[in-house]
Amino acid sequence: MAQEAEELTLLNRRALQFLVHCFLYYKLAEPVVSDEFFDRVTGELRTLRARHPEAPMPHADLVDPILGPESSGFQIRQYPPAVITTAFKLLYAATDPSADFREFVERRGYRVESAEAGGDGAASGEIQRP
Repeated sequence: MAQEAEELTLLNRRALQFLVHCFLYYKLAEPVVSDEFFDRVTGELRTLRARHPEAPMPHADLVDPILGPESSGFQIRQYPPAVITTAFKLLYAATDPSADFREFVERRGYRVESAEAGGDGAASGEIQRP
């Protein structure tokens, strides 16, 4: 029972990682992880989903149809705001944490909604495509 709970937690984590890194790669062309890391995350996600095909999973409507042998996020046309926001925060931390977060986002053609600067210069609020 504990192992199943751990697997379901990992399934949810891997689904979000998959979407975040697909967004960074396919929409922004700014990957922050190696192909090997992405392939490992995708392989774990595929294995966990096969073990728990009926389990609730964040954004299953986006992830399930593309978990075939290719497992490419290229087909995803619109990402949920939470995925976009997480992706930008990761990209910001990995590449330019001293920049103004709002400008960092806007340089890439997106905008921060209802943002308040945090202590680290990052903003809270959703990031959306104008």
